Amino acid sequence: MMAVLSIVLSIAVALISWPILNLLKNYFKARSIGLPIIINPIGLFNPIWILTHRRLLPLFKSLPFGLGDWIVYSGFVSVFTNRYRLHDKHGPAYLLVTPTEISFFVDDPELVEEIVGKRKDIIKADETNEALNIFGTNVLTLNGDDWARHRRITTPPFNERNSNNVWKESLAQATGMLQTWTSQDKDGVSETAGDTMTLALHVLIAGGLGKSYSFAGGVGSLAEGHTMSYRDALKIILLNILPAVILGSLPPIPSFLLTKRIREIGVAVTEFKSHMNEMVKEERTRVNKLDSEKDNLLTALVRASDAANQGKGRNSLSHDEIMGNLFIYNVAGHDTTANTICYAIYMLAAQPEWQHWLGEEIDSVFAGNDNVETWEYEKAFPKLKRCLALMYETLRLYGPVVFIPRYTGTGSPTLKLKGKEYTLPPKTFIILGTGSLHTAPALWGSDSLSFHPDRWISKIDGTTDLEHENLKPMPVGYLPWSIGPRSCPGKKFAQVEFVAVIAHLFRRHRVKAMWALTETQETVKKRIFETLEDSGLEVTVKMYHPEKVKLIWEERT
Repeated sequence: MMAVLSIVLSIAVALISWPILNLLKNYFKARSIGLPIIINPIGLFNPIWILTHRRLLPLFKSLPFGLGDWIVYSGFVSVFTNRYRLHDKHGPAYLLVTPTEISFFVDDPELVEEIVGKRKDIIKADETNEALNIFGTNVLTLNGDDWARHRRITTPPFNERNSNNVWKESLAQATGMLQTWTSQDKDGVSETAGDTMTLALHVLIAGGLGKSYSFAGGVGSLAEGHTMSYRDALKIILLNILPAVILGSLPPIPSFLLTKRIREIGVAVTEFKSHMNEMVKEERTRVNKLDSEKDNLLTALVRASDAANQGKGRNSLSHDEIMGNLFIYNVAGHDTTANTICYAIYMLAAQPEWQHWLGEEIDSVFAGNDNVETWEYEKAFPKLKRCLALMYETLRLYGPVVFIPRYTGTGSPTLKLKGKEYTLPPKTFIILGTGSLHTAPALWGSDSLSFHPDRWISKIDGTTDLEHENLKPMPVGYLPWSIGPRSCPGKKFAQVEFVAVIAHLFRRHRVKAMWALTETQETVKKRIFETLEDSGLEVTVKMYHPEKVKLIWEERT
Protein backbone atom coordinates (compact mmCIF):
# COMPACT_ATOMS: atom_id res chain seq x y z
CA MET A 1 0.00 0.00 0.00
CA MET A 2 2.83 2.38 0.92
CA ALA A 3 4.53 1.62 -2.39
CA VAL A 4 1.37 2.55 -4.32
CA LEU A 5 0.99 5.76 -2.29
CA SER A 6 4.62 6.64 -2.94
CA ILE A 7 4.13 6.19 -6.68
CA VAL A 8 0.99 8.35 -6.66
CA LEU A 9 2.75 11.11 -4.70
CA SER A 10 5.74 10.98 -7.06
CA ILE A 11 3.47 11.37 -10.07
CA ALA A 12 1.64 14.26 -8.38
CA VAL A 13 4.91 16.03 -7.57
CA ALA A 14 6.13 15.53 -11.13
CA LEU A 15 2.90 16.92 -12.59
CA ILE A 16 3.15 20.01 -10.36
CA SER A 17 6.89 20.60 -10.67
CA TRP A 18 7.18 20.10 -14.45
CA PRO A 19 5.22 23.24 -15.45
CA ILE A 20 6.87 25.28 -12.68
CA LEU A 21 10.36 24.29 -13.79
CA ASN A 22 9.51 24.98 -17.43
CA LEU A 23 8.01 28.33 -16.50
CA LEU A 24 11.22 29.30 -14.67
CA LYS A 25 13.38 28.13 -17.59
CA ASN A 26 11.34 30.20 -20.05
CA TYR A 27 11.35 33.18 -17.70
CA PHE A 28 15.15 33.33 -17.41
CA LYS A 29 15.45 32.90 -21.17
CA ALA A 30 13.01 35.78 -21.70
CA ARG A 31 14.85 38.07 -19.26
CA SER A 32 17.84 38.19 -21.60
CA ILE A 33 15.70 39.78 -24.35
CA GLY A 34 15.15 43.00 -22.41
CA LEU A 35 11.41 43.55 -22.86
CA PRO A 36 8.53 43.72 -20.33
CA ILE A 37 7.51 40.23 -19.18
CA ILE A 38 4.09 38.91 -18.21
CA ILE A 39 3.94 35.48 -16.56
CA ASN A 40 0.93 33.31 -17.21
CA PRO A 41 0.10 29.76 -16.06
CA ILE A 42 -1.80 28.86 -19.25
CA GLY A 43 -0.06 28.23 -22.57
CA LEU A 44 -1.24 29.96 -25.73
CA PHE A 45 -2.34 26.69 -27.32
CA ASN A 46 -3.69 24.87 -24.27
CA PRO A 47 -6.59 22.87 -25.77
CA ILE A 48 -8.47 22.49 -22.49
CA TRP A 49 -8.46 26.25 -21.92
CA ILE A 50 -9.50 26.91 -25.54
CA LEU A 51 -12.47 24.56 -25.13
CA THR A 52 -13.57 25.73 -21.67
CA HIS A 53 -12.56 29.39 -21.31
CA ARG A 54 -15.98 30.86 -22.10
CA ARG A 55 -17.51 28.94 -19.20
CA LEU A 56 -14.59 29.60 -16.83
CA LEU A 57 -14.08 33.32 -17.48
CA PRO A 58 -16.91 34.51 -15.18
CA LEU A 59 -15.51 32.35 -12.37
CA PHE A 60 -11.98 33.76 -12.63
CA LYS A 61 -13.20 37.34 -13.07
CA SER A 62 -15.06 37.08 -9.76
CA LEU A 63 -11.98 36.06 -7.73
CA PRO A 64 -10.95 38.62 -5.08
CA PHE A 65 -7.60 40.43 -4.67
CA GLY A 66 -6.85 40.31 -8.40
CA LEU A 67 -6.34 36.54 -8.38
CA GLY A 68 -8.05 36.24 -11.75
CA ASP A 69 -6.24 39.11 -13.47
CA TRP A 70 -4.03 36.68 -15.40
CA ILE A 71 -6.92 35.60 -17.64
CA VAL A 72 -6.62 38.72 -19.80
CA TYR A 73 -3.34 37.27 -21.10
CA SER A 74 -4.47 33.67 -21.48
CA GLY A 75 -4.34 32.15 -24.91
CA PHE A 76 -5.98 34.35 -27.51
CA VAL A 77 -9.07 34.96 -25.38
CA SER A 78 -8.36 38.63 -24.82
CA VAL A 79 -6.93 39.61 -28.20
CA PHE A 80 -10.26 40.86 -29.54
CA THR A 81 -11.83 42.22 -26.34
CA ASN A 82 -8.79 44.21 -25.18
CA ARG A 83 -8.02 45.75 -28.58
CA TYR A 84 -5.09 48.16 -27.98
CA ARG A 85 -5.31 48.28 -24.17
CA LEU A 86 -2.66 45.69 -23.28
CA HIS A 87 -0.10 47.35 -25.52
CA ASP A 88 -1.17 50.71 -24.14
CA LYS A 89 -0.27 49.34 -20.70
CA HIS A 90 2.95 47.45 -21.54
CA GLY A 91 4.30 49.28 -24.58
CA PRO A 92 4.66 48.39 -28.27
CA ALA A 93 6.19 45.00 -27.43
CA TYR A 94 6.10 42.64 -24.48
CA LEU A 95 6.77 38.98 -23.74
CA LEU A 96 4.25 36.46 -22.48
CA VAL A 97 5.97 33.63 -20.62
CA THR A 98 4.11 30.38 -19.90
CA PRO A 99 5.21 26.83 -19.00
CA THR A 100 5.07 25.86 -22.68
CA GLU A 101 6.36 28.85 -24.64
CA ILE A 102 7.66 32.40 -24.91
CA SER A 103 5.54 34.71 -27.06
CA PHE A 104 6.53 38.10 -28.42
CA PHE A 105 3.52 40.44 -28.71
CA VAL A 106 4.08 43.50 -30.88
CA ASP A 107 1.95 46.30 -32.32
CA ASP A 108 4.57 48.72 -33.65
CA PRO A 109 3.36 49.50 -37.22
CA GLU A 110 6.75 49.56 -38.93
CA LEU A 111 8.06 46.47 -37.14
CA VAL A 112 4.87 44.50 -37.81
CA GLU A 113 5.08 45.27 -41.53
CA GLU A 114 8.77 44.32 -41.52
CA ILE A 115 8.04 40.97 -39.86
CA VAL A 116 5.26 39.96 -42.28
CA GLY A 117 7.70 40.55 -45.13
CA LYS A 118 10.25 38.06 -43.70
CA ARG A 119 8.58 34.86 -44.87
CA LYS A 120 11.85 32.88 -45.00
CA ASP A 121 13.30 33.95 -41.64
CA ILE A 122 10.09 34.23 -39.62
CA ILE A 123 7.70 31.42 -40.45
CA LYS A 124 4.34 29.85 -39.66
CA ALA A 125 4.32 27.49 -36.65
CA ASP A 126 2.79 24.03 -36.66
CA GLU A 127 0.95 24.82 -33.40
CA THR A 128 -0.96 27.69 -35.00
CA ASN A 129 -1.62 25.76 -38.21
CA GLU A 130 -2.71 22.33 -37.04
CA ALA A 131 -6.39 23.21 -36.83
CA LEU A 132 -6.36 24.52 -40.39
CA ASN A 133 -4.67 21.36 -41.70
CA ILE A 134 -7.71 19.30 -40.79
CA PHE A 135 -8.20 18.14 -44.41
CA GLY A 136 -4.62 18.56 -45.61
CA THR A 137 -1.75 21.05 -45.77
CA ASN A 138 -2.48 24.22 -47.72
CA VAL A 139 -1.24 27.60 -48.89
CA LEU A 140 -2.04 29.27 -45.56
CA THR A 141 -0.17 26.87 -43.31
CA LEU A 142 2.96 25.89 -45.24
CA ASN A 143 6.42 27.45 -45.34
CA GLY A 144 9.33 27.56 -47.79
CA ASP A 145 9.25 25.86 -51.17
CA ASP A 146 6.01 24.00 -50.40
CA TRP A 147 4.27 27.30 -49.68
CA ALA A 148 5.64 28.79 -52.91
CA ARG A 149 4.33 25.79 -54.87
CA HIS A 150 0.83 26.08 -53.38
CA ARG A 151 0.78 29.86 -53.84
CA ARG A 152 1.87 29.57 -57.48
CA ILE A 153 -0.97 27.13 -58.24
CA THR A 154 -3.84 28.66 -56.25
CA THR A 155 -3.35 32.41 -56.81
CA PRO A 156 -3.81 32.88 -60.63
CA PRO A 157 -7.62 32.30 -60.64
CA PHE A 158 -8.05 35.35 -58.38
CA ASN A 159 -7.51 37.89 -61.15
CA GLU A 160 -9.18 41.00 -62.52
CA ARG A 161 -11.02 38.98 -65.17
CA ASN A 162 -12.77 37.11 -62.40
CA SER A 163 -13.85 40.35 -60.67
CA ASN A 164 -16.66 40.90 -63.17
CA ASN A 165 -18.02 37.40 -62.41
CA VAL A 166 -17.81 38.09 -58.67
CA TRP A 167 -19.69 41.38 -59.17
CA LYS A 168 -22.55 39.74 -61.08
CA GLU A 169 -22.86 36.80 -58.71
CA SER A 170 -22.80 39.07 -55.64
CA LEU A 171 -25.65 41.17 -57.05
CA ALA A 172 -27.66 38.04 -57.88
CA GLN A 173 -27.17 36.60 -54.40
CA ALA A 174 -28.00 39.94 -52.76
CA THR A 175 -31.26 40.01 -54.74
CA GLY A 176 -32.27 36.67 -53.25
CA MET A 177 -31.16 37.61 -49.75
CA LEU A 178 -33.01 40.93 -49.84
CA GLN A 179 -36.19 39.21 -51.03
CA THR A 180 -35.93 36.82 -48.08
CA TRP A 181 -35.41 39.66 -45.61
CA THR A 182 -38.14 41.98 -46.90
CA SER A 183 -40.64 39.10 -46.94
CA GLN A 184 -40.28 38.77 -43.16
CA ASP A 185 -41.82 42.21 -42.77
CA LYS A 186 -42.48 43.20 -39.15
CA ASP A 187 -41.32 39.86 -37.68
CA GLY A 188 -37.73 40.90 -38.15
CA VAL A 189 -34.71 39.00 -39.45
CA SER A 190 -32.84 36.95 -36.86
CA GLU A 191 -30.67 34.99 -39.31
CA THR A 192 -28.55 37.83 -40.68
CA ALA A 193 -25.29 36.07 -39.83
CA GLY A 194 -26.40 32.77 -41.36
CA ASP A 195 -27.79 34.44 -44.47
CA THR A 196 -24.64 36.44 -45.17
CA MET A 197 -22.71 33.18 -44.79
CA THR A 198 -24.92 31.54 -47.43
CA LEU A 199 -24.51 34.52 -49.74
CA ALA A 200 -20.71 34.60 -49.40
CA LEU A 201 -20.43 30.84 -49.81
CA HIS A 202 -22.46 30.95 -53.02
CA VAL A 203 -20.33 33.82 -54.37
CA LEU A 204 -17.15 31.90 -53.54
CA ILE A 205 -18.42 28.74 -55.21
CA ALA A 206 -19.46 30.67 -58.32
CA GLY A 207 -16.31 32.78 -58.55
CA GLY A 208 -13.82 30.21 -57.30
CA LEU A 209 -15.34 26.84 -58.09
CA GLY A 210 -17.41 27.59 -61.18
CA LYS A 211 -20.87 26.63 -59.90
CA SER A 212 -23.90 28.92 -59.52
CA TYR A 213 -26.80 28.41 -57.12
CA SER A 214 -29.86 30.42 -56.17
CA PHE A 215 -29.73 32.05 -52.75
CA ALA A 216 -32.74 30.08 -51.49
CA GLY A 217 -31.30 26.68 -52.39
CA GLY A 218 -27.79 25.72 -53.34
CA VAL A 219 -25.30 24.65 -50.73
CA GLY A 220 -27.88 25.09 -47.98
CA SER A 221 -30.03 22.32 -49.47
CA LEU A 222 -29.55 18.65 -48.69
CA ALA A 223 -27.98 16.97 -51.70
CA GLU A 224 -28.80 13.40 -52.65
CA GLY A 225 -26.77 10.84 -50.75
CA HIS A 226 -25.93 13.26 -47.92
CA THR A 227 -27.20 13.69 -44.37
CA MET A 228 -25.88 17.25 -44.02
CA SER A 229 -25.66 20.14 -46.47
CA TYR A 230 -22.35 21.62 -47.62
CA ARG A 231 -23.10 24.90 -45.81
CA ASP A 232 -24.18 23.32 -42.54
CA ALA A 233 -21.23 20.92 -42.44
CA LEU A 234 -18.78 23.80 -42.98
CA LYS A 235 -20.53 25.94 -40.37
CA ILE A 236 -20.33 23.21 -37.72
CA ILE A 237 -16.63 22.64 -38.45
CA LEU A 238 -15.82 26.35 -38.20
CA LEU A 239 -17.64 26.66 -34.88
CA ASN A 240 -15.98 23.53 -33.47
CA ILE A 241 -12.60 23.49 -35.13
CA LEU A 242 -10.58 22.02 -32.24
CA PRO A 243 -12.93 19.05 -31.55
CA ALA A 244 -13.10 18.52 -35.33
CA VAL A 245 -9.30 18.31 -35.53
CA ILE A 246 -9.16 15.86 -32.63
CA LEU A 247 -11.87 13.67 -34.16
CA GLY A 248 -10.18 13.76 -37.54
CA SER A 249 -6.93 12.44 -36.04
CA LEU A 250 -8.51 9.49 -34.21
CA PRO A 251 -9.50 6.06 -35.51
CA PRO A 252 -13.27 5.45 -35.81
CA ILE A 253 -15.02 5.54 -32.43
CA PRO A 254 -18.34 3.75 -31.81
CA SER A 255 -21.09 6.39 -31.90
CA PHE A 256 -22.63 5.23 -28.61
CA LEU A 257 -19.45 6.37 -26.82
CA LEU A 258 -19.83 9.94 -28.11
CA THR A 259 -22.07 12.82 -27.02
CA LYS A 260 -24.67 14.16 -29.43
CA ARG A 261 -22.55 17.27 -30.13
CA ILE A 262 -19.40 15.26 -30.83
CA ARG A 263 -21.35 12.91 -33.12
CA GLU A 264 -22.64 15.93 -35.05
CA ILE A 265 -19.12 17.31 -35.45
CA GLY A 266 -17.91 13.92 -36.67
CA VAL A 267 -20.72 13.78 -39.23
CA ALA A 268 -19.87 17.33 -40.36
CA VAL A 269 -16.23 16.41 -41.00
CA THR A 270 -17.21 13.29 -42.94
CA GLU A 271 -19.93 15.07 -44.93
CA PHE A 272 -17.83 18.09 -45.84
CA LYS A 273 -15.01 15.87 -47.04
CA SER A 274 -17.52 13.92 -49.13
CA HIS A 275 -18.90 17.15 -50.66
CA MET A 276 -15.37 18.28 -51.59
CA ASN A 277 -14.51 14.89 -53.11
CA GLU A 278 -17.62 15.07 -55.27
CA MET A 279 -16.67 18.55 -56.48
CA VAL A 280 -13.20 17.37 -57.44
CA LYS A 281 -14.54 14.26 -59.17
CA GLU A 282 -17.06 16.28 -61.18
CA GLU A 283 -14.42 18.83 -62.19
CA ARG A 284 -12.14 16.07 -63.49
CA THR A 285 -14.73 15.17 -66.11
CA ARG A 286 -14.61 18.65 -67.63
CA VAL A 287 -11.12 20.01 -66.94
CA ASN A 288 -9.58 18.98 -70.27
CA LYS A 289 -12.33 20.80 -72.18
CA LEU A 290 -11.48 24.15 -70.60
CA ASP A 291 -9.01 26.85 -71.59
CA SER A 292 -6.39 27.01 -68.84
CA GLU A 293 -6.38 30.81 -69.13
CA LYS A 294 -9.92 30.78 -67.72
CA ASP A 295 -9.32 28.37 -64.84
CA ASN A 296 -11.20 28.85 -61.61
CA LEU A 297 -9.66 27.69 -58.34
CA LEU A 298 -11.09 24.18 -58.51
CA THR A 299 -9.92 23.71 -62.11
CA ALA A 300 -6.42 24.86 -61.16
CA LEU A 301 -6.35 22.39 -58.27
CA VAL A 302 -7.48 19.50 -60.46
CA ARG A 303 -4.86 20.36 -63.09
CA ALA A 304 -2.25 20.33 -60.30
CA SER A 305 -3.47 16.90 -59.22
CA ASP A 306 -3.09 15.61 -62.78
CA ALA A 307 0.43 17.07 -62.82
CA ALA A 308 1.20 15.10 -59.64
CA ASN A 309 0.02 11.89 -61.30
CA GLN A 310 2.39 12.64 -64.18
CA GLY A 311 5.34 13.30 -61.86
CA LYS A 312 5.47 17.07 -62.49
CA GLY A 313 6.35 18.05 -58.93
CA ARG A 314 6.86 21.82 -59.35
CA ASN A 315 3.25 22.42 -60.40
CA SER A 316 1.57 19.51 -58.65
CA LEU A 317 -0.62 18.88 -55.63
CA SER A 318 -1.54 15.63 -53.93
CA HIS A 319 -5.18 14.81 -53.30
CA ASP A 320 -4.85 15.74 -49.61
CA GLU A 321 -3.29 19.07 -50.61
CA ILE A 322 -6.24 19.73 -52.93
CA MET A 323 -8.63 19.02 -50.06
CA GLY A 324 -6.63 21.21 -47.71
CA ASN A 325 -6.68 24.14 -50.12
CA LEU A 326 -10.37 23.74 -50.90
CA PHE A 327 -11.09 23.91 -47.19
CA ILE A 328 -8.85 26.90 -46.50
CA TYR A 329 -10.26 28.89 -49.41
CA ASN A 330 -13.75 28.08 -48.15
CA VAL A 331 -12.76 29.56 -44.79
CA ALA A 332 -10.73 32.53 -46.02
CA GLY A 333 -12.91 33.16 -49.06
CA HIS A 334 -16.34 33.21 -47.51
CA ASP A 335 -16.27 33.23 -43.71
CA THR A 336 -14.29 36.46 -43.53
CA THR A 337 -16.40 38.35 -46.08
CA ALA A 338 -19.66 37.05 -44.62
CA ASN A 339 -18.65 38.31 -41.19
CA THR A 340 -17.66 41.71 -42.57
CA ILE A 341 -21.01 42.17 -44.36
CA CYS A 342 -22.87 41.08 -41.22
CA TYR A 343 -20.99 43.43 -38.86
CA ALA A 344 -21.40 46.33 -41.31
CA ILE A 345 -25.16 45.83 -41.46
CA TYR A 346 -25.47 45.81 -37.66
CA MET A 347 -23.40 48.99 -37.32
CA LEU A 348 -25.50 50.72 -39.97
CA ALA A 349 -28.64 49.69 -38.08
CA ALA A 350 -27.16 51.19 -34.90
CA GLN A 351 -26.21 54.47 -36.62
CA PRO A 352 -28.71 55.03 -39.47
CA GLU A 353 -27.13 58.37 -40.43
CA TRP A 354 -24.45 56.38 -42.24
CA GLN A 355 -27.14 54.69 -44.35
CA HIS A 356 -28.07 58.13 -45.66
CA TRP A 357 -24.38 58.84 -46.32
CA LEU A 358 -24.06 55.62 -48.33
CA GLY A 359 -27.34 56.28 -50.12
CA GLU A 360 -26.07 59.59 -51.48
CA GLU A 361 -23.24 57.84 -53.27
CA ILE A 362 -25.28 54.86 -54.46
CA ASP A 363 -27.97 57.17 -55.90
CA SER A 364 -25.30 59.27 -57.62
CA VAL A 365 -23.63 56.25 -59.24
CA PHE A 366 -26.75 54.48 -60.49
CA ALA A 367 -28.88 57.58 -61.18
CA GLY A 368 -32.31 55.97 -61.04
CA ASN A 369 -31.27 52.62 -62.51
CA ASP A 370 -32.78 49.97 -60.24
CA ASN A 371 -32.17 47.08 -62.64
CA VAL A 372 -29.15 45.53 -60.94
CA GLU A 373 -28.61 43.13 -63.83
CA THR A 374 -27.46 46.12 -65.91
CA TRP A 375 -25.02 47.46 -63.30
CA GLU A 376 -21.57 47.31 -64.86
CA TYR A 377 -18.59 46.41 -62.71
CA GLU A 378 -16.02 48.44 -64.66
CA LYS A 379 -18.10 51.64 -64.46
CA ALA A 380 -19.65 51.33 -61.00
CA PHE A 381 -17.07 49.74 -58.70
CA PRO A 382 -14.41 52.48 -58.96
CA LYS A 383 -17.03 55.12 -58.06
CA LEU A 384 -18.41 53.36 -54.95
CA LYS A 385 -15.74 54.76 -52.65
CA ARG A 386 -18.00 55.22 -49.63
CA CYS A 387 -19.10 51.59 -49.86
CA LEU A 388 -15.47 50.51 -49.83
CA ALA A 389 -14.77 52.93 -46.96
CA LEU A 390 -17.52 51.15 -45.02
CA MET A 391 -15.68 47.88 -45.58
CA TYR A 392 -12.38 49.36 -44.39
CA GLU A 393 -13.97 50.75 -41.25
CA THR A 394 -15.78 47.50 -40.48
CA LEU A 395 -12.54 45.55 -40.90
CA ARG A 396 -10.78 48.05 -38.66
CA LEU A 397 -13.20 47.58 -35.76
CA TYR A 398 -14.41 44.01 -36.29
CA GLY A 399 -11.90 42.45 -38.64
CA PRO A 400 -12.12 38.65 -38.75
CA VAL A 401 -8.36 38.36 -38.10
CA VAL A 402 -7.13 40.21 -34.99
CA PHE A 403 -3.59 38.88 -34.91
CA ILE A 404 -1.06 37.41 -37.35
CA PRO A 405 0.93 34.50 -35.86
CA ARG A 406 4.55 33.90 -36.72
CA TYR A 407 7.40 31.79 -35.31
CA THR A 408 11.19 32.07 -35.13
CA GLY A 409 11.67 28.34 -35.73
CA THR A 410 15.31 27.36 -35.26
CA GLY A 411 16.55 30.89 -35.93
CA SER A 412 17.26 33.83 -33.61
CA PRO A 413 16.14 36.92 -35.52
CA THR A 414 17.21 40.37 -34.36
CA LEU A 415 14.48 42.98 -34.65
CA LYS A 416 14.80 46.75 -34.28
CA LEU A 417 12.12 48.52 -32.24
CA LYS A 418 12.23 52.25 -31.49
CA GLY A 419 15.92 52.38 -32.33
CA LYS A 420 16.88 49.45 -30.10
CA GLU A 421 17.68 45.87 -31.18
CA TYR A 422 16.15 42.77 -29.59
CA THR A 423 17.19 39.20 -30.35
CA LEU A 424 14.48 36.58 -30.03
CA PRO A 425 15.48 33.02 -29.07
CA PRO A 426 14.60 29.98 -31.20
CA LYS A 427 11.07 28.59 -30.88
CA THR A 428 9.58 31.96 -29.94
CA PHE A 429 6.04 32.68 -31.06
CA ILE A 430 5.41 36.13 -32.53
CA ILE A 431 1.93 37.62 -32.24
CA LEU A 432 1.45 40.62 -34.52
CA GLY A 433 -1.37 42.60 -32.93
CA THR A 434 -3.47 43.83 -35.83
CA GLY A 435 -6.47 44.19 -33.51
CA SER A 436 -4.40 46.58 -31.42
CA LEU A 437 -2.98 48.45 -34.41
CA HIS A 438 -6.44 48.92 -35.92
CA THR A 439 -7.82 50.62 -32.80
CA ALA A 440 -4.85 52.41 -31.20
CA PRO A 441 -5.64 56.10 -30.46
CA ALA A 442 -2.07 57.01 -31.46
CA LEU A 443 -2.88 55.91 -35.01
CA TRP A 444 -6.61 56.67 -35.28
CA GLY A 445 -7.30 59.50 -32.85
CA SER A 446 -9.36 59.79 -29.69
CA ASP A 447 -12.40 58.24 -31.43
CA SER A 448 -10.45 55.12 -32.42
CA LEU A 449 -13.16 52.78 -31.09
CA SER A 450 -15.99 54.69 -32.78
CA PHE A 451 -17.59 53.78 -36.10
CA HIS A 452 -16.83 56.54 -38.61
CA PRO A 453 -16.52 55.24 -42.18
CA ASP A 454 -15.96 58.78 -43.45
CA ARG A 455 -12.50 58.72 -41.83
CA TRP A 456 -11.45 56.90 -45.02
CA ILE A 457 -12.71 59.62 -47.40
CA SER A 458 -10.83 62.75 -48.40
CA LYS A 459 -12.08 65.67 -50.49
CA ILE A 460 -10.19 67.88 -52.88
CA ASP A 461 -9.92 71.34 -51.30
CA GLY A 462 -12.87 73.57 -52.01
CA THR A 463 -15.08 70.81 -53.46
CA THR A 464 -18.22 69.24 -52.05
CA ASP A 465 -19.46 66.93 -54.82
CA LEU A 466 -19.03 63.16 -54.73
CA GLU A 467 -16.96 63.14 -57.91
CA HIS A 468 -14.11 64.80 -56.04
CA GLU A 469 -14.02 62.38 -53.12
CA ASN A 470 -11.08 60.02 -52.86
CA LEU A 471 -10.48 56.90 -50.80
CA LYS A 472 -7.53 57.43 -48.48
CA PRO A 473 -4.65 54.95 -48.84
CA MET A 474 -4.27 52.30 -46.18
CA PRO A 475 -1.86 53.61 -43.51
CA VAL A 476 1.15 51.69 -42.22
CA GLY A 477 -0.09 49.14 -39.70
CA TYR A 478 -3.54 48.63 -41.25
CA LEU A 479 -3.39 45.00 -42.34
CA PRO A 480 -6.83 43.43 -42.88
CA TRP A 481 -5.44 41.43 -45.81
CA SER A 482 -1.85 41.40 -44.53
CA ILE A 483 0.91 42.58 -46.89
CA GLY A 484 4.02 41.19 -48.49
CA PRO A 485 4.47 37.76 -50.08
CA ARG A 486 1.83 36.12 -47.85
CA SER A 487 -0.85 38.75 -48.37
CA CYS A 488 -4.37 37.53 -49.11
CA PRO A 489 -4.78 36.72 -52.83
CA GLY A 490 -8.56 37.18 -52.52
CA LYS A 491 -8.40 40.85 -51.46
CA LYS A 492 -9.99 42.22 -54.65
CA PHE A 493 -12.50 39.34 -54.71
CA ALA A 494 -13.68 40.32 -51.21
CA GLN A 495 -13.79 44.05 -51.99
CA VAL A 496 -15.88 43.57 -55.12
CA GLU A 497 -18.27 41.23 -53.33
CA PHE A 498 -18.74 43.54 -50.33
CA VAL A 499 -19.27 46.68 -52.42
CA ALA A 500 -21.76 44.99 -54.76
CA VAL A 501 -23.82 43.58 -51.89
CA ILE A 502 -23.90 46.84 -49.91
CA ALA A 503 -24.77 48.92 -52.99
CA HIS A 504 -27.66 46.57 -53.78
CA LEU A 505 -29.00 46.37 -50.23
CA PHE A 506 -29.05 50.13 -49.69
CA ARG A 507 -30.06 51.26 -53.18
CA ARG A 508 -33.75 51.22 -52.29
CA HIS A 509 -33.85 49.93 -48.74
CA ARG A 510 -32.84 50.76 -45.20
CA VAL A 511 -32.34 48.59 -42.13
CA LYS A 512 -33.34 49.15 -38.52
CA ALA A 513 -33.52 47.10 -35.36
CA MET A 514 -36.79 45.98 -33.83
CA TRP A 515 -37.56 48.16 -30.82
CA ALA A 516 -39.26 47.27 -27.58
CA LEU A 517 -41.97 49.71 -26.52
CA THR A 518 -39.77 51.08 -23.75
CA GLU A 519 -36.70 51.67 -25.95
CA THR A 520 -35.32 54.84 -27.51
CA GLN A 521 -32.90 55.30 -30.40
CA GLU A 522 -30.02 55.52 -27.93
CA THR A 523 -30.98 52.38 -25.98
CA VAL A 524 -31.37 50.45 -29.26
CA LYS A 525 -27.97 51.67 -30.41
CA LYS A 526 -26.48 50.58 -27.08
CA ARG A 527 -28.10 47.14 -27.38
CA ILE A 528 -26.76 46.64 -30.91
CA PHE A 529 -23.21 47.56 -29.91
CA GLU A 530 -23.41 45.31 -26.87
CA THR A 531 -24.31 42.48 -29.26
CA LEU A 532 -21.40 43.44 -31.52
CA GLU A 533 -18.98 43.53 -28.59
CA ASP A 534 -20.21 40.14 -27.39
CA SER A 535 -17.91 38.57 -29.96
CA GLY A 536 -14.98 36.24 -29.71
CA LEU A 537 -12.38 34.41 -31.69
CA GLU A 538 -13.44 31.11 -33.17
CA VAL A 539 -11.55 30.55 -36.42
CA THR A 540 -12.38 34.20 -37.08
CA VAL A 541 -14.08 36.85 -34.93
CA LYS A 542 -17.81 36.18 -34.65
CA MET A 543 -20.78 37.50 -32.71
CA TYR A 544 -21.89 34.96 -30.15
CA HIS A 545 -25.57 35.95 -30.27
CA PRO A 546 -26.43 38.04 -33.35
CA GLU A 547 -30.01 36.77 -33.11
CA LYS A 548 -30.53 39.00 -30.05
CA VAL A 549 -31.04 41.93 -32.42
CA LYS A 550 -33.73 41.35 -35.03
CA LEU A 551 -33.48 43.56 -38.08
CA ILE A 552 -36.25 44.99 -40.26
CA TRP A 553 -35.71 45.93 -43.91
CA GLU A 554 -37.93 48.66 -45.36
CA GLU A 555 -38.04 50.59 -48.61
CA ARG A 556 -36.37 53.99 -48.50
CA THR A 557 -38.77 56.91 -48.66
